[in-house]
Amino acid sequence: MADSAKRNKGIVRGLIIVALVAVLGYLPSWLGESGWRDVFLPARPAAQESDFQVHFIDVGQGDSILVEAQGAFLLVDGGERGQEDTVIAYCKAQGVKTLNLVVATHPHSDHIGGLAYGVLEAFPVGEVISGRYAKENMPDTRSYETFLRVVSKLVSEQGTKATQAEPGLVFALGEARVTLLAPEETNKDYNNSSVALRIDYGEASVLLTGDAEAEGEAILAERYGGALQADLLKCGHHGSKTSSVKRFVELVAPSAAVISCGAGNSYGHPHPQTLALFEAMGVSVFRTDLEGSLVFASDGKSIWKRG
Repeated sequence: MADSAKRNKGIVRGLIIVALVAVLGYLPSWLGESGWRDVFLPARPAAQESDFQVHFIDVGQGDSILVEAQGAFLLVDGGERGQEDTVIAYCKAQGVKTLNLVVATHPHSDHIGGLAYGVLEAFPVGEVISGRYAKENMPDTRSYETFLRVVSKLVSEQGTKATQAEPGLVFALGEARVTLLAPEETNKDYNNSSVALRIDYGEASVLLTGDAEAEGEAILAERYGGALQADLLKCGHHGSKTSSVKRFVELVAPSAAVISCGAGNSYGHPHPQTLALFEAMGVSVFRTDLEGSLVFASDGKSIWKRG
């Protein structure tokens, strides 16, 4: 009788475990001594209020990210030339009157084209942050030359501050903190010289790495180690197999990742290897090519996808 009772208790316990796994979906690899990191939630009711939002604007094959914290705005990149109207309209729809900070992660046109050809002149801009390039590494594209000319105009006419990125610089955005993590130095490998930044809002965090590939991610991994941990990761280089290497993603240990790329792009982004890695690690992936613009919000404790 005792053996039967023990067996029945074991069956009940097993059913409870099965039910929990069914509800939680998986036991992620980062569940360890620190316990369950229940920070990212897939969705919240539309009525849930938040003073902090991150918008991944659908600009096709490119990047443009708008961050809002207590009515202050940061814009990271502006998509390709021709997407400036999309970015401007999106920002205005979110109530942007002034861009407190603008970050140009690197000089490729799918990141700075929209900034150079309209976005920077559509709003008053408090500060522009971009990479530092020696004369021999200076980009010579029309988009970058136009970007420099527009920034110079903002400095002289609006008093906009122009800042060269370097690790350790910290900026306040409302109650959020924006910390630059890279680059230490810049060269003609513009992807791996991308400005990388971490945004912390209470206990929630977002990591943006521009187009950093394996080399750039390795530098970040070596410099910061486990301090890279963030709840939401913007995948480098539009989900290319040259970025989001396993070691780096393990250190970031995100609950969710966003891939910004264009539908049917000629590069095949995102690459199957990248998607397979995130799936194996139990990371939820969201894509602008499939879902359009994506919005995430936080109350400083958890972070969730709107809509």
